[in-house]
Amino acid sequence: MHDTAVGQSHNPGTLIPGMPESEVTKKYPDYCRTIRIHDSNGGVKELVFPAALDLDRPKRARTTFSPDQLYELETEFRRNQYLVGKERTDLAKRLKLSETQVKVWFQNRRTKYKRDRAKDAESRDSKSESFAACNILRMLQHDTSQGTQPCFTHINTLLPPYHPYTFSGYSPT
Repeated sequence: MHDTAVGQSHNPGTLIPGMPESEVTKKYPDYCRTIRIHDSNGGVKELVFPAALDLDRPKRARTTFSPDQLYELETEFRRNQYLVGKERTDLAKRLKLSETQVKVWFQNRRTKYKRDRAKDAESRDSKSESFAACNILRMLQHDTSQGTQPCFTHINTLLPPYHPYTFSGYSPT
């Protein structure tokens, strides 16, 4: 959904036809600020923010780390995922970064590490399932290639009890 700003007002009131503007009732307290936007369906939304939130200030530029800084940060991360106190201060000075930049880099790197580990575990599970399925198919293929009827009694022990696998066209005799 693409929203576009329609206009901004600090504290719009409710206008009633015929009522003088000086008697307009305020819709939100003075510490609120609103922004009206059009959504992609043509509707108008009113977003309410604290007035103290400086929405007009430019966004801070993203920190770009040099390859040398990244190498040092990654090396330190492999040694210790949680960098605090003097270690963080020393690393920040050595890399000519602020302690906050180092702290945030480590937070982001830990998040990436956890996400990657979860993805790897999911991939391993998927590969295990594929491997098991291939083994079952190989057993079936081996049984039928020797001209014998496949024996499915041992397969039930390989599949989980909830598995909806059916063998169409086969009825045990």
